[in-house]
Amino acid sequence: MVVSLKANRKRIVAFLILAAVVIGACIFLKGGDDPGPAEAVPGGTNEERIAYLESFGWSVESEPAQTREVMIPAQFDDVYTAYNVMQQAQGFDLKPYAGEVCTQYQYKINNYPGEEEVYATLLVVGEKIVGGDVACSKLDGFMHGFARDSVAYGETPGQSGSEKGTASAVPDPVSSCPAGPSESADPTVPAESAAAADASTESTVETDTVPEDAYPTD
Repeated sequence: MVVSLKANRKRIVAFLILAAVVIGACIFLKGGDDPGPAEAVPGGTNEERIAYLESFGWSVESEPAQTREVMIPAQFDDVYTAYNVMQQAQGFDLKPYAGEVCTQYQYKINNYPGEEEVYATLLVVGEKIVGGDVACSKLDGFMHGFARDSVAYGETPGQSGSEKGTASAVPDPVSSCPAGPSESADPTVPAESAAAADASTESTVETDTVPEDAYPTD
């Protein structure tokens, strides 16, 4: 009887240990498969929006420079698809809001290193921030996520530091503009054509580097 009792106790202990391991594994796997919904970023008030931007180290004006109602496109073109890639890299995704109207808040950033005309744009649906960016309004400007070292527009997530430094919103308008009359190799080009080329060059150079259709539309 003593020998039998010891054997039974060993079996019971072994069974309890095995059961605990199985239950723990089930809980771990369940938690890994379903992490739960991402926490919403509050942005219904001016204070919440400013606090969110300040969390990235930005010092912004106390009131937005611009506020307007805009629509997130129902169908994303190549430009807006690239814009959403930038959003996904910083934890947002505009696809679920395609076709919806959102409020666009634009705040001037006062402490961007080496730049003055830089603005943070926040896209708000209901009372939560669903996307946005930091962009420079200069001719050779830039656009990236809220963090200074985040993915830039037109950039692939995971690029090296040297590649990040060369990414830009669109190709340099100066390098892509047509040649002026002084650069033409054909002396027979009519004056009217040369003037048209000059006008085309001027129009291209004055185009903002940050594409307007990267943002939602009215």
